Amino acid sequence: MHIRRAVPIDAPVIAPLLGQLGYPTTAEAVAARFARLAGSENDVAWLAVDPDEADAEAVIGFGAGHLFWPYELDAPLAELTALVVAESNRGTGAGRALVATFEEWATAEGAVRATVSSAFRRTGAHAFYERLGYEQLAKKFDKHL
Repeated sequence: MHIRRAVPIDAPVIAPLLGQLGYPTTAEAVAARFARLAGSENDVAWLAVDPDEADAEAVIGFGAGHLFWPYELDAPLAELTALVVAESNRGTGAGRALVATFEEWATAEGAVRATVSSAFRRTGAHAFYERLGYEQLAKKFDKHL
């Protein structure tokens, strides 16, 4: 398995993964999101690819990160905004590899902290992040507008 940057033409393989994460979407919508973020140095996405699959480049996972500068700190923070591994490929190390790639990118960009949000019902994801050294430091609140 290897990790590579996601590009707009990957939209058809990213859309079903986002659906498995609980965000049903279409390839067209994902492509539009790539277009909206084009040129942003603060947003990046990666794919986990299994070269051993029959398909020449079987995408088995997706991760995305965002870098931002909060007013309360003198250095940026990095947020892992999406992480999903195809249900049939979970437990293969793809998620761990995507998180490692995110953390390497965040460190290279000067981030002093990495953060990730995970729904209360995703207890397996919570254990995964804890195994990688993440800890719950706050309670996050959302409001749909």
